[in-house]
Amino acid sequence: MSKLCMIPIMLAVIVSSVVQILTDPRITRSFIKKSLAALVVYATHVAIGLLVVVYLLPHGPDAAAGVTMAVLGWIGMGALGLVRFAPRLREPPALLMRFGIADIVCLLALAIGLFMAGGAAR
Repeated sequence: MSKLCMIPIMLAVIVSSVVQILTDPRITRSFIKKSLAALVVYATHVAIGLLVVVYLLPHGPDAAAGVTMAVLGWIGMGALGLVRFAPRLREPPALLMRFGIADIVCLLALAIGLFMAGGAAR
């Protein structure tokens, strides 16, 4: 029953987004094409990470924490790329626009997660 309650909320969000896209003069056809291209690149990035998890990383309860941490680091790196290269209407914080603490945190999460998952396989 609770899953059915989410449908009107999702529809409202979709309708609101489409209305904004159609009425905002800053959003041009070129902006939409570049945004879709960036989202396709991000989706490919996430898919590659999931394929690595499914086929190359160990499975089981001992490796779960490490795999989860590695996936979060990988998705975080992709999100930083999306923030940096996707077209936008407002400039994001300068902290996110160059290599810095956010990248280091994501890389550490990825590395520590892979180490933990690999150690659990032994």
